[in-house]
Amino acid sequence: MYQGIAKLLNKPSSEAIDAVVRQVAEQSVEGVCKQVAAHVDEMTLSEARGYVRARAARIVRRQAQQVISRQPAAIQELTDVVVRAATERILPAVLRQTSVGVPRAFELPMAA
Repeated sequence: MYQGIAKLLNKPSSEAIDAVVRQVAEQSVEGVCKQVAAHVDEMTLSEARGYVRARAARIVRRQAQQVISRQPAAIQELTDVVVRAATERILPAVLRQTSVGVPRAFELPMAA
């Protein structure tokens, strides 16, 4: 029923928006990981989350523009929504792939 109403109002369905968000997120994860991997090593989880969000913005927006350009006009108007949702969606994957928050074994210095 919602899809019928959405079509009448010329608004995309939530499924269509979710599909675009998933596609943008999938295409953005690798680039964001490459960009932040060397910098998040010594950060706390909270610091890394903020850092990843900030650094992901340009990559996610570029991917969103590419994906959305092939979508109906109703979805094209939702670029900001897609970018925010895709950024939040990739955050756990980027943190996992860069091993942020994973306890590391510390080596003690050898006595001379």
